[in-house]
Amino acid sequence: MVESEKSMLLSRKEAGGELGISPDAVTRLTKNGHLNAVVLPKMGGTGKNKKRMYEREEIDRFKARNGGRG
Repeated sequence: MVESEKSMLLSRKEAGGELGISPDAVTRLTKNGHLNAVVLPKMGGTGKNKKRMYEREEIDRFKARNGGRG
């Protein structure tokens, strides 16, 4: 992954910080379809062992759709 691409992806905690909400709330928004995540496999595991990252553009779109809240 190129460094510029890496900096555009945010972890669940970083996304929550950008939105002013908890990481658990970010997970709920993702599961309810309000926030899109990039799903990456974690190394050394199978099944549900996945990592969700959030594009900075998606965070900005979410803020715009919700009147800048968060």
